[in-house]
Amino acid sequence: MFRRKDDTWDLDERSRVYRWGKRKGQPKAHPKLRQRAAAVRRRPWWVAGILTLVLALVAGVIYLFGFSTVFIVEQVTVAGAEGEVADGAHEIGATTLGRPLARVDTDRLEELVLEDLRVDTVDVGRSWPSTITLDLTLREPALAVTQSGTRGVLLADAEGVVYDTVEKAPPGLTVVRAPKGDLDPAALQAVQTVPAALPPALARRAEDLRLGAGGDIQFSIGEIAVTWGDGSSPELKARTLEALLEQDGIDPDAVPEAADERVTIDVSTPSTAVVTGLQTAEPTA
Repeated sequence: MFRRKDDTWDLDERSRVYRWGKRKGQPKAHPKLRQRAAAVRRRPWWVAGILTLVLALVAGVIYLFGFSTVFIVEQVTVAGAEGEVADGAHEIGATTLGRPLARVDTDRLEELVLEDLRVDTVDVGRSWPSTITLDLTLREPALAVTQSGTRGVLLADAEGVVYDTVEKAPPGLTVVRAPKGDLDPAALQAVQTVPAALPPALARRAEDLRLGAGGDIQFSIGEIAVTWGDGSSPELKARTLEALLEQDGIDPDAVPEAADERVTIDVSTPSTAVVTGLQTAEPTA
């Protein structure tokens, strides 16, 4: 059907030729092309093999470090502390002995060690192949607190955190009396600004440092009572106090005739400081 005069192939025969992809007498593909085609056919198997090998290696590493007994915790080391604090930290770290090192929850260990308020920070690390390391930084005392109803002396750090109790205040540490009850870290921080703000001569004479229930600070310079107020504007308060102590009639060394006649300087509002208890001279006849 539809045969041309000089054509030896009809439509049906051409269909068969195109269906089978080559016709009689057609030259074969170049060897390089045949190799490339074979490589393309093999590529999926090659990729699958590589992926299988990678997954097997990953699974092996996970098992080796996370589940086998090759890399388990066998030792705990503590640095930065001694005595009771170090022993407590070591006891916490020892709970991980026998566990795979890679699976130790270092964040949880840090939380447990920091429950001891004497510890400021702790760096929990892994030292391969079998050691947990605990590097502690202890709090430094910045203030000693004697509190009503509490035996011993409380120690607070520069942030106002009360972290320990001792029998006596360490030498050279500022001591403040505080009322019974919870201690506000912000108030304890404010107390620490007083000696630093005062001129050295006044700081050496300041004594009987007290913290009120509302956070107000009071102390004495010689025979003069000073109401400092809160921790705001410490430098301005110090300058105001120094200027008032230089005024006539205000003598820290003058002993009052009666306790209720003591001179008081209130610098809680330094712009309007108030002096009470001054003795007025009697008029002469």
